[in-house]
Amino acid sequence: MKKILTTAIITLLLSACVNTTTGTKMDSSKLDQLQVGTTTIEQARSLLGEPTGTAKNPDGTTTLTYFYSHNGQDAKSYIPLAGNFLGKGTHESSMTYVQFDTKGKYMKWWGGQ
Repeated sequence: MKKILTTAIITLLLSACVNTTTGTKMDSSKLDQLQVGTTTIEQARSLLGEPTGTAKNPDGTTTLTYFYSHNGQDAKSYIPLAGNFLGKGTHESSMTYVQFDTKGKYMKWWGGQ
């Protein structure tokens, strides 16, 4: 019984470490809904979600930054000594910037994966 419980605990701990995600993956179809000169910062936040960061630029424009990162490893990666050779890892990240003019109206976006 003790061996089964120990195995179950180790399995749960390893499965918790398998994937790490930060931010929200940007959906390009939502970016396509932004209208130049019309969409406001508040409308963009409502559509795209809360940005990772907001910057007021020296020229008076505002840039919303959306960062996304996903790292994953399969369970074989955690086998002592052999994990580096048998395991497989994945990494995906993107940075998307959405810029607004001095009146808070959408201008453009750039970045991506």
